[in-house]
Amino acid sequence: MKGSFRPSNPLQLQADAVIIGSGAGGASVADVLTAAGLSVVMLEEGKHIPSSSASPIASDAFSSAWRSGGITAAIGRPPINYAEGRCVGGGTEINSAITQRVDSDLIAQWRKLNKIDNFTPCQLALYYERAEMAVNASLTLGPLGRATDILRQGGEALGWKVSELKRGQRGCTGANRCSYVCPNGAKQSMAVTLLPKAVDRGMRLLAQTRVDNIRIDKGRATEVFARSRDGGGQAMRVRVKAGMVFVCAGAIHTAALLRRSGQRERIGNTLRLHPTIKATALFDEPVDAHRSQLPLAAITEFMPNQRIGGSVFTPAIFGLSLAQDWTNRGDLMRDWRFCGSYYGMIRPRGVGSVRPLPGINEPFVSFKLAPEDWIALSQVLTRLGQAMFAAGARKVFPSISGHEGWTSPDQVHEFWNRPLPQAATNLMTIHLFSSCPPGERRDVCAVDSYGRVRGLENLFVADGSLIPEAPGVNPQLTIMALAFRAAEAALSHSAQERARSAARDRS
Repeated sequence: MKGSFRPSNPLQLQADAVIIGSGAGGASVADVLTAAGLSVVMLEEGKHIPSSSASPIASDAFSSAWRSGGITAAIGRPPINYAEGRCVGGGTEINSAITQRVDSDLIAQWRKLNKIDNFTPCQLALYYERAEMAVNASLTLGPLGRATDILRQGGEALGWKVSELKRGQRGCTGANRCSYVCPNGAKQSMAVTLLPKAVDRGMRLLAQTRVDNIRIDKGRATEVFARSRDGGGQAMRVRVKAGMVFVCAGAIHTAALLRRSGQRERIGNTLRLHPTIKATALFDEPVDAHRSQLPLAAITEFMPNQRIGGSVFTPAIFGLSLAQDWTNRGDLMRDWRFCGSYYGMIRPRGVGSVRPLPGINEPFVSFKLAPEDWIALSQVLTRLGQAMFAAGARKVFPSISGHEGWTSPDQVHEFWNRPLPQAATNLMTIHLFSSCPPGERRDVCAVDSYGRVRGLENLFVADGSLIPEAPGVNPQLTIMALAFRAAEAALSHSAQERARSAARDRS
């Protein structure tokens, strides 16, 4: 990607728009605004990691592209580990690039629940199509590997619906380094698709630049204050004045930044995520999951509320997963070629919150599972175990510390009628949303139907924060669709605002 990513001295910039964050939301906003001819400055907290310099070593990749090295948790019982990208391209650099649309019935429910204007499956379809085209959403050709076959065989043996997954890709070679930053640019992340286009149109992108706060004056966002480092590593200040400000820092950091900037009403109170429980399945024949793409099929029989899928598998990532209960699971490393890593995720009823902490970069994040969430987790774990044994597993180890594992399909019903042990259950997620839900219900919604922060003319949210509830699918495509929609609405609102101002001046 061409363009300057590091400032060389203290900067005071001016632009038509400033975008905070370069992930799926920020890049989609940049595509709309630069195509309309606006001058744009984008601020990204993380580094730029070109494909050519992407490290194959897990520890290097995690420290450079993942926030906090991939280890962050929402506080609760139990705590839920979550992962975020922190680099140019955001989460699209470390995710699996799976592209799915939200179920149409769910969109209709959200529209009614939050009174969201012009928010129907038909109206969103054009934005979904634009997102799919941007990342070349497509099925993977050729053999997908034993790790995928296991999910397909298990689901079909039980009579369950199994769906092959599309991904944002061009010429994927199966390097299986999606979580490390793709080494050949085949994964169509934002750093190889929309961001280069925006930079070519003149957007200035500053990497390793953390935004502290946004100045609000007389109903407008007037200035963005940030910290960066020059080429020699020296700290420097960055100030950006812009006609429009888009906060696209993800469901956690968008809410935290808005609250630091004095915007607190209904912001950061409704965090949602996909609680995910994993299981390691041991087979008699080699799986060799590291030799092909991540599993590209999912059991979709129980969607949108439950989904069963497979995880990226490398020896290093497998070792990290076993470390949660190394005393009981460490011996599995000897048989790693015979193992696969699979998961069940749910749409929760529980809700979390985001609060900034003075003097600390990372906000306080909490999440409380509802009683019915524990029932759903028990169900999806049971179904995951059933699928693994139906595909020929010898033993299945749920991510419950101290659990000895199941050796027969009869044992997987252990938790069907009772909750999982809260203190021992290890949950995680890579999907975060809903901290600034949109709509016209002022008692619930942090922003209006198009992402504009209430009471402010020119401050907008355009990222996973806008997804009204947990969508039950990988969120990237929905984030892009809603960001395209928000950016177009902001352009229209800005034009109307200029027209009103001109009319006042004439009078």
